[in-house]
Amino acid sequence: MVRGNWCVYGGLLLEGLWMVELVLAAWGAWVAHFFGRRMARVAARPLGETFPRVAVIVPIQGLEAYTATNIQALLAQNYPHYRLIFAVESMADPVCGWLRKLAATQPAGRVDVVSAGPAQTRGQKVHNQLAAIARTTAHDEILAFMDADAKPNPNWLHALALPLTYGPHIGAVTGYRYYVPMSEHPANAVACVMNAMVGSLLGPYRRTVAWGGTMAIRRSDFFKYGVYDGWQGALSDDYVLSDYVKHKAHAKIHFVPQCLVASPAWFGWASLTEFAVRQYRITRVCAGGLWWLALAGVGLYWFTLLSSATTALIAGMDGRSWWWRPALVFVALYGLGLIRGVMLRRTGRRLLPEHWPRIQRNWFWFTLGLPAVQALTLFFLLRSAFGRRITWRGIRYEMISPTATKVLGRPGMMKGSDQEAARR
Repeated sequence: MVRGNWCVYGGLLLEGLWMVELVLAAWGAWVAHFFGRRMARVAARPLGETFPRVAVIVPIQGLEAYTATNIQALLAQNYPHYRLIFAVESMADPVCGWLRKLAATQPAGRVDVVSAGPAQTRGQKVHNQLAAIARTTAHDEILAFMDADAKPNPNWLHALALPLTYGPHIGAVTGYRYYVPMSEHPANAVACVMNAMVGSLLGPYRRTVAWGGTMAIRRSDFFKYGVYDGWQGALSDDYVLSDYVKHKAHAKIHFVPQCLVASPAWFGWASLTEFAVRQYRITRVCAGGLWWLALAGVGLYWFTLLSSATTALIAGMDGRSWWWRPALVFVALYGLGLIRGVMLRRTGRRLLPEHWPRIQRNWFWFTLGLPAVQALTLFFLLRSAFGRRITWRGIRYEMISPTATKVLGRPGMMKGSDQEAARR
């Protein structure tokens, strides 16, 4: 009798977990659909005629194949009042000579280059950004941050700065990236799908966090909210900014779809693993709640997929009449994943139409291959569950807390075809 009761209770628990996952999968498909449809409509709206002065800060290292194109896109913004501050670790960086030549072709003060020196107690990117901020004045109403490996559209800066004029309830503005596979290696497609799933969760203020590759904040609020102090020992610029804006200043982070920027994906399996584990490890230290939600969500997905298929198979082989119930759960979960993947691809077509030919070639990973992407995500999350040390652009760090970092060393940069992707 006791054993029978345990079997009943176990079965009910199992079915309960399946139902929870099906609800979550349906929500994920709806969110992907809403994001693609709603954000495309928002992106099509005309922008206002307000143009606060902006200092665009671009931490940069090395002269890459995409550098000239991306920086020219920054110089071609449909915006009247802005300047660019490029922040490097050392003036010996090969990119500095190119930047000095570029500055000579621009109006005085339009392009500035600042050398931050090697970081000792924070991430090198944050260190560079702080050096650039020291070059700004109260004349620069807004601080905008942009990664050098992302190419903005001509209205990027206007769309990024405008929401900060809506009122003090908007504390910061952010965009996000959409990885565009640059080769046929499947790791690039996996990175594209993983990133698109995260991006589709942006939108409502309660879920939105800033992404350091394209974000903006009023300069006065950067100091008033305490972000400047929080960055003094930080490794992650965006997680710390998000925490101070949302939880200390109780302001909102506004997501703008016009600032969804295309980032080239040049991954191999080794570099994708290093990149993903590093990102998830940073998330675990700086935003532990998000990390646990991600682990629980992906873990429940795979538990439901495997347990429903196994239960249906065993019940069918045993001649049980109810075998179709777990089979239906498996089919429904797989089907909802297909729908979600189709919606995520559609987002890329709507918001980045010029990159659609490269995105659409990876349809398999967005649809039939989505369980494999989820399995890799679970693997990366589990790998990131231990330790606080990472290597980022050749520098080894230990994350003591979100606002305390120890620089462990500066070994040589990675070699091989995966160098660029691993350095991001």
